Amino acid sequence: MNRVARASLLLLPLLLAACGPGAPAPAPTPPAPTPGGTFAARVLALTNTARAQARTCGTDAYAATTPLTYSAQLEQAAQAHAADMAARNYFSHTSPEGGTAADRVTATGYVWRQVAENIAAGQTSPEEVVAGWLRSPGHCANIMAPGLKDLGVGYAYAGGSRYGHYWVQNFGTRH
Repeated sequence: MNRVARASLLLLPLLLAACGPGAPAPAPTPPAPTPGGTFAARVLALTNTARAQARTCGTDAYAATTPLTYSAQLEQAAQAHAADMAARNYFSHTSPEGGTAADRVTATGYVWRQVAENIAAGQTSPEEVVAGWLRSPGHCANIMAPGLKDLGVGYAYAGGSRYGHYWVQNFGTRH
């Protein structure tokens, strides 16, 4: 047996020991859930940037507050409402059948203690829609409310509809 072959045989047990039993590899940390679309992700980011700064909404002053956490269930409710408004060419917090934001959020299985909704129509970008909500006292108050902890965002486009672009923010706090 030549020297290289002998050295390889001596190293083999060391290599096998290194690959053998030992401490198990740590389980990978699952990634934090993220919004389903780029527009939704951008609206979440812009909303959290707004919450990080004290501001006045109408006549009410709000301190900076904690960022909102993305919620797939709230996004499901928001996306369904945005798509429904776009498809059926209406603009309201209440569906034609009388369904409310609370109804839509509850239907997703999100068990809430507090829920709020912002809607908008016609704005073509996340920057434009969030800026519009911040100029509106009621919408701004929803964005800045420290008691609201989670957010889901919906966006839909329908070229033949009155406004074209439809936006929904569903805020919630779990029970």
